[in-house]
Amino acid sequence: MAETYACDISWEDGTPGRGFLKCFPASRSLGVVNELTGYLIAKACGLPVPQRAAVVQLNQVLVDSMEIKNCPEGVYRYAFAVSESPGRSPNSIYAGLPEALAATATREILKGWRGLSPLMAFDDWAANQDRNLGNFLIDEKGEIYVIDHSNMPVDICWTADALVPEGRFRNILIEIMTLGGSVPIEEGFVVRAAERHSDVYNSIKDELKAWWQAFLGNDPSRRAAIESFFHSRAENGSDRLSQKLSTMPV
Repeated sequence: MAETYACDISWEDGTPGRGFLKCFPASRSLGVVNELTGYLIAKACGLPVPQRAAVVQLNQVLVDSMEIKNCPEGVYRYAFAVSESPGRSPNSIYAGLPEALAATATREILKGWRGLSPLMAFDDWAANQDRNLGNFLIDEKGEIYVIDHSNMPVDICWTADALVPEGRFRNILIEIMTLGGSVPIEEGFVVRAAERHSDVYNSIKDELKAWWQAFLGNDPSRRAAIESFFHSRAENGSDRLSQKLSTMPV
């Protein structure tokens, strides 16, 4: 989806630190606004995301120095940066294991994590259908961090027509946690997390709207669709999740 580079970053306040720079091909430029949207909402939900994030405007000298190989149509002029978080992803920890075994091992770590229900609710709100085993970082103490939101809402190259507020989208995290049917979902905790989404959205909507206007202002249909999508789904999340979880096979 993108090329990601470890780097040193001097943040806007002058604080230096290690981080990661995610560069998208021009054909997947929506990845930047997706990452921004996911980061801001996840952080407002109280989920453990990297401490800092930024948009970086790339110049040609920097692009040439990175020797990006997988962008034949050119590199989008903006990139997304986050500060470094400790830990490794389950994809790295369980490298070599079959996918089902890696998912089962990851589930054992996640099932006692306080962020599990809020993250399930967040993924439903954001129609994040790409919560794979590379989207978590787990450190030596068992602390978990959430990364990578370039494929939400719905897909990295979403269209206005795809953002149907009443849509029912795949929730990979729920699938991981119910693999084999042996770990029931605590429905009440997930629904309760979704009940906060309207307040969360209202607390950050001005910042979201500013970024959406900056990146989507020249595409009015997309700009209107993303605002309507997140606002509507925040209002109806608890009912939507309650229906989804109550109809799942036991």
